[in-house]
Amino acid sequence: MSLPRADLAAYDSGREDAPSSCLEGTRVSILAEITSWLENQESRTPPVYWLIGLAGIGKSTIAKTVAERADGDRVLGGSFFFSQSDATLRNSNLVFPTLAFQLAQSNTDFKNIIGEAIQQDPTMCHKKPLAQFEGLILKPLGKLDSTRRTILIVLDALDECEEQGAATILQLLLSHASRLPFLRILITSRPEPHLWSVFTQARNLAKRILHDIEASVIEEDLRLYIRSELRRIPSRLELRIAEWTEGEIDALVEKSGKLFIYAATSIRFIGDARVRDPRGNLHLILDTQLGKESEATPYSQLDSLYIRVLRNSLSDSNRKVILKRFQTVVGSIVLLRQPLPFGSLAQFVQYKLDDVDTALRHLRSVIIPPSTPDEAPRIYHPSFRDFITDPSRCSIPEFLIIAVPDQELRHALRCFELLATLKQDIAGISDISLLNSEVEGLEEKVRRALSAEVEYACRHWASHVSRVELGEKRLVEALKGFSMRSILVWIEAMSLIGSLSSAVGSMEEAHRWAMSSDCEATLITMLADAYRFILAHSEVIRTSALQVYHSALAFTPYDTALYKTYSKDVKSCIRVLQGVDSQWPKSLSTMIGHSAAVRSVAFSSDGLQLASGSNDCTIRLWDAMSGAHFTTLRGHSDLVTSVAFSPDGLHLASGSHDATVCLWDVASGVNIATLQGHSDCITSVAFSPDGLRLASGSHDGTICLWDPVLGMHTATLHGHSDWVTAVAFSPDGLQVASGSRDATLCLWNAVTATHIATLQGHKELIASVAFSPNGLQLASGSWDSTICLWDAKSGMHIATLQGHSDLVSSVAFSPNGLWLASGSADSTIWVWDAVSGTHIGTFPSRSNLVTSVAFSPDSLRLASGSRYNTLYLWDAMSAMHSPPLQGHPTAAFSVAFSPDGLRAASGSIDRTVHIWDVMSGMPIAILRGHSRAIASVAFSPNNLQLVSGSRDNTLRLWDGMSGTHIATLEGHSDWIASVAFSPNGLSIASASRDHTVRLWDAKSGMHTATLQGHSGWVSSVAFSPDGLWLGSGSHDHTICLWDANLGTCITTFQAHTTEIRAIVFSQDGHTLISQTVTEVFAWDLTSHPPQLVSGSITEAFPPTIDLSSIVWSGVGGWIHALDSHANRLTRICYIPPHYILNSGSTPQKSNLPHQFRLAVGCGDGHVVILDPEDHPFVHRLMTAS
Repeated sequence: MSLPRADLAAYDSGREDAPSSCLEGTRVSILAEITSWLENQESRTPPVYWLIGLAGIGKSTIAKTVAERADGDRVLGGSFFFSQSDATLRNSNLVFPTLAFQLAQSNTDFKNIIGEAIQQDPTMCHKKPLAQFEGLILKPLGKLDSTRRTILIVLDALDECEEQGAATILQLLLSHASRLPFLRILITSRPEPHLWSVFTQARNLAKRILHDIEASVIEEDLRLYIRSELRRIPSRLELRIAEWTEGEIDALVEKSGKLFIYAATSIRFIGDARVRDPRGNLHLILDTQLGKESEATPYSQLDSLYIRVLRNSLSDSNRKVILKRFQTVVGSIVLLRQPLPFGSLAQFVQYKLDDVDTALRHLRSVIIPPSTPDEAPRIYHPSFRDFITDPSRCSIPEFLIIAVPDQELRHALRCFELLATLKQDIAGISDISLLNSEVEGLEEKVRRALSAEVEYACRHWASHVSRVELGEKRLVEALKGFSMRSILVWIEAMSLIGSLSSAVGSMEEAHRWAMSSDCEATLITMLADAYRFILAHSEVIRTSALQVYHSALAFTPYDTALYKTYSKDVKSCIRVLQGVDSQWPKSLSTMIGHSAAVRSVAFSSDGLQLASGSNDCTIRLWDAMSGAHFTTLRGHSDLVTSVAFSPDGLHLASGSHDATVCLWDVASGVNIATLQGHSDCITSVAFSPDGLRLASGSHDGTICLWDPVLGMHTATLHGHSDWVTAVAFSPDGLQVASGSRDATLCLWNAVTATHIATLQGHKELIASVAFSPNGLQLASGSWDSTICLWDAKSGMHIATLQGHSDLVSSVAFSPNGLWLASGSADSTIWVWDAVSGTHIGTFPSRSNLVTSVAFSPDSLRLASGSRYNTLYLWDAMSAMHSPPLQGHPTAAFSVAFSPDGLRAASGSIDRTVHIWDVMSGMPIAILRGHSRAIASVAFSPNNLQLVSGSRDNTLRLWDGMSGTHIATLEGHSDWIASVAFSPNGLSIASASRDHTVRLWDAKSGMHTATLQGHSGWVSSVAFSPDGLWLGSGSHDHTICLWDANLGTCITTFQAHTTEIRAIVFSQDGHTLISQTVTEVFAWDLTSHPPQLVSGSITEAFPPTIDLSSIVWSGVGGWIHALDSHANRLTRICYIPPHYILNSGSTPQKSNLPHQFRLAVGCGDGHVVILDPEDHPFVHRLMTAS
């Protein structure tokens, strides 16, 4: 069974810095208490035991002893001993796979269960901790015999796990441990705030504060430990010395206080094999005197010991050189974000291996020396890191130069030196059509190409930059060099090591530092561009590293500093001739994942997370900075209409058409309560500012108030005569506002649950209400297409904001109180001046009906949900700058090249056909006549005619040169989905939602035949190159091949298990390509019936396109060319989600000899024209032709 895991996490892993076990006879009382808890089978026994203590007090030693004994008694299920010094031992994503692996080793039943689970979902191990916990721990353990003996899991030093990850793990365990009566969990940690706040909310928890145990008990344990360890030193060093006196032992016990780490460090110092003077070293420790100021601190004795160790490491000869070496080497070991192997550390600090070894030679009591160059030196205990980086504790002047800012600068500059060594295609992949996952032996190639120190620089340079003094000149120059030369190669490297998601945060950190440092505008702009570049192209770069130089760069706005800088030196195999924006779009990122309309969006209070509720009955949590998906919450049985974060960000409320409100734990994704009380669909939920109340509105005409802490219903508000569609609390929490389908707003006293006022002014359903941050205004958005502003105290109407051309679905004030945003079914978001009501700017969501809007807490970003399953993050400030766009005002559904390659036509949801000059990208003519959206356009082979098919059920023939209307072809009873000219130009075929294909005379426009055979919507038609066959693809999952002259069916075959979106013939007519939203298949037409060609691809996401005449589906995706010789599809380039917006567009290829152009209709109304002639595969095709 293959599970990603941290092999050094187990208590008995044998790692160098592993804690020791308790000496026999020590820690007797605490071990007895834990044993009693572990063996207690009563149902009231808390499943989790928390051992809290200061650093160095012995928590890990106790944890290891408990694990050892439990293992001996065969009740240990697994253990994870965290360590800040090892990336795998602080990685929260490895915790549950590691524990699952250990459980499987100790329990055959569990091994079989988890093996089946992984077989059913091989990706489970790579998901977020919530999904891992459910799939790898909770459900498999739940299938074991509930009467079985106890299973213990030990988690030591949880505070050394990543902060957010540690809180998530803790939430999961505390929430679910009681569901498994045989499970016991021992957790040790320091009393860190992020853990303390979670623990203190737990109701069923056993805990012990270790540093509160009586001093006499700890003193006796220390005495036993010190006496035992001192006795071993002479034999280990092969020395004969006098017995240790009780006075010496008592003095060391007194020095140790309650800290076992003091005693352990002292023993290592006393027994230093290089000095070989145990008694002399002991007296160095005992003779160390404390200053008056340090006597008051818990760590004063430990600090004095560390000072003695440091001073002893410096010899008098060549002291200056040794001191500098110490500062560099030890400063790096202590402050680097993850330990580097000895050889790589030497490279990073730029010293010879012998020099590094010399620097560490006399520090073996605090730093574990590596035995080989591949091992990393590590500190024995995190308390040494705390000491050496705190000037108030490390009080020797000669060591203060290890001050954190100086070291951080040194590390940042070295990182930039290493990043400058990166080269394009550093792993030697060469083939740009391959995904990372398809490159054979990629992991080994990356390991050879990226040394440990270079990989470290890739991951952590920005973290060091952010901690350097603002405006530091050397760093500014290094950052300039990086931004001008290394951004793209760094992004490639981040993709190769699987860390692209953290690249967004890195660039944001660097940009923030440069802004705060008041750096020159060119640097700030370049860093901002890089941030936007990663956000815009993360999907393709994450899956295919080399596309950073091709698809990503090609679709980068051409007037940005990044494009201007890098396009000069990077030869992209794709050129975009028309359609790329000159500047970054207002949308920062597009979030794709829901399978139905997004009804509601909400930011967490810290602005780091975004929640969305959808008609697909799920809630999704997203990274609000990068747009990456965190987790999916499932529990509702009907569509989710509303989501709201609690003010502390710990919980999320969701309302659903299943008439329930669900409360979720955000960290774990666990449903902690389901509130029932409404008798009909719930439309809106809102928390009070103090988090102590929750309001919900329903189709039953009422508002319910709840206590979200207890999960109890507290009041029901009656007053509306129809559905309640919106609720909101005032900023002081004293009022609730509600909107209704009865076209009124009501104000309520949130404390007494009494009605205050009814506000009238709208003419239709009120979809959304929002209070201004100062509580003085109330905004309401209505289906009457207006927004009303009201005085929140008096209820008086202030103003009506008009501008939307369709219903207003959502309103939101910015937290800074300056702006009001409104989302509408007219596919726009308007931003208004919240005081004057003046329209400031517009975000064109373009043919994507806006369902919900929400501002981030800093007012800089705006999130929106849409009818077409997507979320968008917008730069709120960019609303003030709205340059007009060339092209259709709404989505371009279809594009077609003229056979001479000089013009392109596009049909749009705006009911027009645009004709474009391909070379200049300028529109030539706009053809009007259809009464509904145009789904398909096609030129005749001689360029003289153009046909368009529309959702108004008609086809129209146009003069291909002048654009003059020739004829309207009527006969279909439903939408036209696809049109095509026959190769000789005499016939036109049309496919319709009425389940038929029709043939028409292209000259007269007369109907000649109706082809019936499909049982569903016919979505695509295509003629074979010789004109003898006509193919049709349908939503009934089948493809029909027809005799194009007789109109008779030759064969019908089931091609897919989902709706077919498009079909196309290869140029030789021997192959037919079909596509759904998620699949591209190629069919061999020379066999009867047609057979699936080997090498056809299936990709769950993103969807794909074929280049030979082109098939298209979905939101953003790959363009493929059919390699008929190799019987496979080859990736050419990737179209970003910003350009392809669920438009149903069918891209087309020009047919001119020695010219390869591709036109794509986009969701924002653009028509993009691509030139992929420099792509190696396309170049071969053109050369061969």
